[in-house]
Amino acid sequence: MEKYVVEVRSQTLYELLKKPVDLHRLKKYIEHCERCMAAFLRGFADSEGSVKKSGYIFILNTDLRLLTYIMDLLRRLGIESTGPMLKAQRGTIFYDPRMGKKYTHNKDVYVIYIRVSSNTNFYRYVGFTIRRKQRRLEEYIKRRTTPSTNIPQQTPHTYLIN
Repeated sequence: MEKYVVEVRSQTLYELLKKPVDLHRLKKYIEHCERCMAAFLRGFADSEGSVKKSGYIFILNTDLRLLTYIMDLLRRLGIESTGPMLKAQRGTIFYDPRMGKKYTHNKDVYVIYIRVSSNTNFYRYVGFTIRRKQRRLEEYIKRRTTPSTNIPQQTPHTYLIN
């Protein structure tokens, strides 16, 4: 197993990333332009989002205020969403089949869903950098488009990783 150590000596970066994250201070960077909003949403969706085979895109998080902000950014890019809705209450037990273990939610978990009618806009403007998520979204869009309409071109600033 390889181990990496990263050292950053930037007071500005430290102030931006220290926890708890102060959204008010980050907004000027996130909302700088549409590309910055899309990049922020892409990173957030990579870490907190998923795409079902049925094409449903959803994003989970325990911070209700943050999810409300995410919905606002999506709306500003022409992507409609529903929620946030309570997905799991604090204290409930869930089973993770990948790990084969039971866990207890320490906080309430909320979910937002991207409206299926906005999947194409999500693909076009946000997308995923995680290849398996992006492929699943592409496969869904291909199944739903007619032969006369092509799958929209991916944005040039999207970089895919495994």
